[in-house]
Amino acid sequence: MGIFGIAKKGFGLLGKRAGTIKSVKPAKNLTRRRKDFEDIVKHVDKHGKSSKASKIKHDAAKKVSGIHDKYEKASSEAKKYNKRLLTKTIGGAAAGGAGVIGAHVGAKRKWPKYKKFMESSPTIKDGKLKFVPKKKK
Repeated sequence: MGIFGIAKKGFGLLGKRAGTIKSVKPAKNLTRRRKDFEDIVKHVDKHGKSSKASKIKHDAAKKVSGIHDKYEKASSEAKKYNKRLLTKTIGGAAAGGAGVIGAHVGAKRKWPKYKKFMESSPTIKDGKLKFVPKKKK
């Protein structure tokens, strides 16, 4: 080890290593991918052995793999979009509900007639429509 090697080691540049891989997630839809690949092999083999058979299998497998990748990417993006849309919808509904409740409470404080009307139930007495106060529980 020369002078430059000692200097690098002294600065810690040679001693760094990548961390250990603890776990690996398997790819999605492996059984479907394998089934499609086996179908390709079966159909190519069914038409007889030729010098181009392995190239046809290889090219077809690449194309099918690309199709699977595009499908999985599109479906995951759609899932994320729908999740965000659902969150926004729920948030908007909650805000709207809170606004309505706040307006109702404010209106009951400001206008006594509104409060009396809202805290009564419409009933028919003697053929006439009347508002009777609701019974408190």
